[in-house]
Amino acid sequence: MTPLKPSLTCLILTALFVSSYHSSAEEVRGSMRSLLTPLRELQPYMVDEVAFTDREHHDEVGALIQELRTNLHSIEGIPSRYQSLPGFQDNLKNLAELLDDASRRFSEGKTSYAWWRLQRVPTDCFTCHATYKVESHYSNEEVIAQSLKPLERARFLLATRQFSQAKEALLKILQDPSYSIHFSQVLRSLLLVETRVSKDPKEGGAVFKRILTSAPLPAEDASAVKRWVEGFSEWASAKPSKDNSGLKAGERLILAGAARGIDFRQDEVALLRGTALVHDSIETQKLSLPQRRKALYLLGYAYTQLSQFFTEGWGEMYLEQCIHEFPNTLESKWAFSIYRESIVNDFTGSGGSHLPDEVKLHLEDLRQQAFGEPVFSPRL
Repeated sequence: MTPLKPSLTCLILTALFVSSYHSSAEEVRGSMRSLLTPLRELQPYMVDEVAFTDREHHDEVGALIQELRTNLHSIEGIPSRYQSLPGFQDNLKNLAELLDDASRRFSEGKTSYAWWRLQRVPTDCFTCHATYKVESHYSNEEVIAQSLKPLERARFLLATRQFSQAKEALLKILQDPSYSIHFSQVLRSLLLVETRVSKDPKEGGAVFKRILTSAPLPAEDASAVKRWVEGFSEWASAKPSKDNSGLKAGERLILAGAARGIDFRQDEVALLRGTALVHDSIETQKLSLPQRRKALYLLGYAYTQLSQFFTEGWGEMYLEQCIHEFPNTLESKWAFSIYRESIVNDFTGSGGSHLPDEVKLHLEDLRQQAFGEPVFSPRL
């Protein structure tokens, strides 16, 4: 359930449901169904590598992947207010490339690799749906294959915004010791639902208190839940303020939740609340350029500390956008510093740091933008 990159289904459904440019509700519904049907039929194969790679299913699976790929490319140009939000175009591009790659590798006979690539779809969908305000409605019969096991079912319930049913399913999973290896992922999904969707600190705190007393949690998971209960308690007892929403409030929460001290403990509840407020300010408020610059930097800064909750590269994506949109600014220089550290850490192991040449070139290009340095151009 660990998220990677913002997903195909999430972004497609975002474009379909929020677009004010569609001519009719029936057109939206028809376009949506053209995506939901292959997604539903592909689910039993996405959760079973043996079935996915079985030659007997090769033609069917290949056709379903190709259908998703074709439908994605057919709606890439649909106008949507979400196209102005940070990360949207990058996400869409990444998803198109993911589907293209999976389809190409599958046709080449590299079916295990294609299966691995497609594992990103349900969890990426959820993290995106827990970030953007997408109004959409589904039923289990439409989008959830009946053959799925409890954890697999919960993943697709989250992916399709059936949060109430997903929460119920996740709570049941936490009572089953056979799923203990997945408990940390299940708990993080529940925390996202409570902080980003439900947004009721009293209920959220009560949910995790019940988990502490009833679920057979490993010590590390129990420690995290206790920390979250404290975060919900602080949220519930916070005094109302005139500036209790928007960019400034989000900034305060992100700074309060950021890792500090020798043990690098952080307040995930505050970070998730803060990033939600910053996203909301970008989406619903008319930010000035300095405000947007700060918002992009804050999101990048916060998501680098929430890597276990969101898809790989979310932090870098917002940091990079801050640099591209606002080169040679204080925020872009801060963003580059964090971006570089994150990338170097990704390529650091017991043998030291070994950055591929293309990564070094990309970092240098970003550095020049961040610090306003002219590109070297020798005279002929």
